[in-house]
Amino acid sequence: MEMAGRFPNEFWEVDFLGLFRNKTTVHIMGNRSGDFGADGRYRKQAKENRRREKEKLRNLVLEPRSTAELRGYIEAKYGVSELRRDDDRYKLAYLGIKAHLVFRDAPELLTTPEMPAPNHPPRSENDPDYLACDENREKRYQEALHLTKEQFLMHLHVYNIPISQGSLPVAWLEVYVETDHEYLAFKVVELEYSEHYSIDRTREDIIRFFGAGPEDQAAGNERYIQYLSVM
Repeated sequence: MEMAGRFPNEFWEVDFLGLFRNKTTVHIMGNRSGDFGADGRYRKQAKENRRREKEKLRNLVLEPRSTAELRGYIEAKYGVSELRRDDDRYKLAYLGIKAHLVFRDAPELLTTPEMPAPNHPPRSENDPDYLACDENREKRYQEALHLTKEQFLMHLHVYNIPISQGSLPVAWLEVYVETDHEYLAFKVVELEYSEHYSIDRTREDIIRFFGAGPEDQAAGNERYIQYLSVM
């Protein structure tokens, strides 16, 4: 399956230093409190923040659930069925998530090596270093899409959960569950500002149910980062 142009970053481009970009998956804001100010005004608060983080890690319950359990939970609690495979929303999600998982779990399947990002700000809109990096990413993306099911197996399930205000849905939370790689991601569609809280509450509920295991904690992988961010 081919797609004209570059796929949006929102499904697969991840900034591990701070957050998942463009309203995808879960926002993970790091605690950057420090000993600011010559008079040490913030030292007490910074110390308290560090104490709370350590306590959260000590009390973190690592009880992962399977993707089959997660799908059953979503369908039962939120009363939704997964999207059909011929739905355009499913097709679009499949493309981006497949590329992300190939880059993450099986980069050896790609013949084009990854080009390091330029180590300088763009000098112009047509900076040759950035254009070359974009071209490299596009080439790798297309290679990932052309991998066959025998080369890279994945099974994606997409759910569309309505977020209602009164009797009318004002936003939708798309939930992506990939079972072969135990991948969970989210996207907000047609968001009304007043419904941020409801969407966050639904997303966090799903992440908490999915949980994370000791092996995820040891690896510091996406699943563990998601789970830690909502606890």
